This record gives sequence, structure tokens and C-alpha cells, in this order.
Amino acid sequence: MRHGRLIGLGVGPGDPELMTVKGAKALEGAHAIAFIAAAGRASRSREIAAGYIRPGTRELIAVMPMTQDTEATGRAYSQLVTGIVSELGQGHDVVFLCEGDPLLYGSFAHLLPRLGNRFECVVIPGITSITAAAATAQVPLGLYDEPIALIPATVGPKRMTALLQQADRAVIMKVGRHLGPVRQALADARMSEGAVLVENATLQGQRVRPLSAVTEAQVPYFSLILAGRARRRE
Repeated sequence: MRHGRLIGLGVGPGDPELMTVKGAKALEGAHAIAFIAAAGRASRSREIAAGYIRPGTRELIAVMPMTQDTEATGRAYSQLVTGIVSELGQGHDVVFLCEGDPLLYGSFAHLLPRLGNRFECVVIPGITSITAAAATAQVPLGLYDEPIALIPATVGPKRMTALLQQADRAVIMKVGRHLGPVRQALADARMSEGAVLVENATLQGQRVRPLSAVTEAQVPYFSLILAGRARRRE
């Protein structure tokens, strides 16, 4: 009996129209979908893909506790894997939904090691919040031979400053409550001038502002900063 395939599908940054054609076709043919939902909240990836999911599709959900407890999150992943393996073993394809791209800070990367090499796996890339934010703000991510730093705001100000000093352009992700330290790190690396904050790219409530115009101490979690150092002219 043929085993099913596990398909890691990037559903994009939020706007359902930014789903890829290949992703939509995968959902049309899927017997089951799987996704992560934070406890007490709807799944964003499920909401993005909703219009492409055919009626009757089986849904496997991992409810993640709002905690840093790795044992608790591990149990949620294990339960999800059990359901996925059951479907795959019956010859059913399972599409795992991921916001943005499956392999860029995505939950799919945590799922893969738990399944090992037992089943065929396909990854369908998705448009990331990074490229979506750059398009929204109309700010180039890279020019010429400029190195780009992609940094989660959670790395801490000292490490962030060191990373920024090695790059000409930077994207700081998941800014949220880390705005103050991020702002200071950009200033220390001489990358504050011209920096732009993008909130909720492609979603309702999308907003683009110069970082210098942001006065609050905290911004939405789904915010990122695009910054660059002025290029020296030869």
C-alpha cells in the first residue's frame, strides 16, 4: 500500500491572495491538513488558507500552550505526529500549514525531525513576511554586494549590535516588546537613519512608519524593522 506524502506548505504572510498556485493545488488534493494553534486562539495559517480548503478535509490540530515549557510543547507536537503518521500510513497526503515559509522560523522545521525519513516529504515555499514587508514599504532588501542580516529581536542587544556591525542591511523580526533594545542596537550600529517599522504586513491593520516616528514603547508582535547603512560612494 502506498504511503501518503507530508507536504509542508507556506501559506504566505497573511493575504490569502499571496498563496502560491502550487500551494492551492496541494490543498485541493489533500485528504488531511495539519496546523498549529496557540491555546485560546485561532490558527493564523488555517485562516489564511481557509478559502482553498475543500469541504470534508480532515483537520489535525496541535494546540500549543502559551509557555516556554519545552515538555509541554513537545507533547503537543507528539500528539500531532501521531495523527499525521496515521493518515500517511493509510496512503493519505497531509498538508502541514505554515505562515510565511515552512523553513524560515517555521513550526514545520520542528516537525520534520520527529517524523524522520519514514515518509516522503515535499516542501512548498511561501512568501515570507520579510519580502512582503519590503514590498509594502517599497524598501530594497539588498543592493549590489551588500550583506543582509536577518535577526530575531529576541537575540539580545549586545549580540544584535555585533551582528548589525557585520551587515549593510538588516531585517529585525518579531519586534513586539523588544522595541527599546532594538532601537538602541540600531543606533549603536549606525543603522537608525532611514529605518522603517512595518506592522502586520498584508493584513488588516497594516502600517508602515519611519522608526524615528514611533513613540510607543511596544509594538505588535508581528512587526519587523527594515534598516540599512548609508552606502559610501566611491
